[in-house]
Amino acid sequence: MKLDEDTLQAIVEAVARRLAAEAPPEPLPAPAMDFQAPCGGDGGHACTARPRPVHAVATPVYEAMLPRLVALTSSQVAVGRAGNRFRTDLYLRAREGHADARDAVHSEVPEDWAARHGLVQLQTRCRDRQEYLLYPNHGRRLDDVSRATVEAHARAGAGPDVQVLVGDGLSPNAIVENGASTLDALRRALQAAGLRTGVDYYVRFARIGVADEVGVLARARSSVILVGERPGLGTGDSLSLYLAVGPRLDQDNAEKNCISNVRPIGIRPEEAGSQAVAILKRALELGVGGVALGLGWGRQ
Repeated sequence: MKLDEDTLQAIVEAVARRLAAEAPPEPLPAPAMDFQAPCGGDGGHACTARPRPVHAVATPVYEAMLPRLVALTSSQVAVGRAGNRFRTDLYLRAREGHADARDAVHSEVPEDWAARHGLVQLQTRCRDRQEYLLYPNHGRRLDDVSRATVEAHARAGAGPDVQVLVGDGLSPNAIVENGASTLDALRRALQAAGLRTGVDYYVRFARIGVADEVGVLARARSSVILVGERPGLGTGDSLSLYLAVGPRLDQDNAEKNCISNVRPIGIRPEEAGSQAVAILKRALELGVGGVALGLGWGRQ
C-alpha cells in the first residue's frame, strides 16, 4: 500500500501529539564543562562555559517531546542554529568529535596487550599504519611469518567450532577501551554454549577480511573477529564483531553477520557476547550466515 503525502503527514502528527501528551522523563544532567572560554568584550578574561541546554530550538511545535528525544540518544538532536549557521557550541563539539575520530584512526594498541589477554599476536602484510590506511587489501592477508604461525597451531589440533580473533581495525583505541571486556564476555558465552575454540589471535593492522584467511588456515567451522570500527564524530571507542560460518578467502560480507557499536553508551559487552553466540549457533545449524541466515535459508 502506497501512502499519499496527506496520509503520511496525518500519521506523523498523530504520533507527535501522543508523545507530547506523555509526561517527559527527568532531564539528563548537563555534561560537565571543564574548560575555560574567553567571554570577550572585557579584556578577554576567562569565564566558565555554559553547558549545553536540553534543546536549543527557539519555538518548538511540540515542546514536551524534545527532552524525550534528547534523552534517548547521543546524536545531535534539536541543536538549534544561529541564522543559517551552526551554533558556536555545536560547532566546537563537532570539531572535538572530528579530532577524536582522527586520533582513534591513528592510535595504537600497546605491544603487550595481546599477551596480557591470552592472544597469539599476528600481523598482516602492512608494515605500518600508513600502509594500512592507503592499501586496504594488505590488511586482509597475513604476512608470511604470521601465516606460518597459524598453520603450525592448526597442525597441532583439530579445527575449532569458532575461531576467535581481535583486530585493531580502523580504531585501535576501541580495542584498548572495550576489547578486553568484550573478549572476556564472548569467551564466557562460547564456553557456556559448549562451542570449541582453538588458539585465539590478535592481528595488527587488521581489516575484517583477515578473519577469512585465519579461519581457513585454522580449519574452523566459523570465525568471529572483534575489530575497531571506522570512527565517526565522537565514536572513537566503538567496537564491532563480525561473524562468519564456513570461512573462505574473500568471503562476501553479505554472508557475514555484524554486531556494532559495542561501547559504554551502546551495546554492552555481555549483550554482544550472548548475541554473537546465538547467531553462531543458528548459523552453524543452518550452514549459512548473513542475509541467508536472516531469511532462514540453509539446512532445514
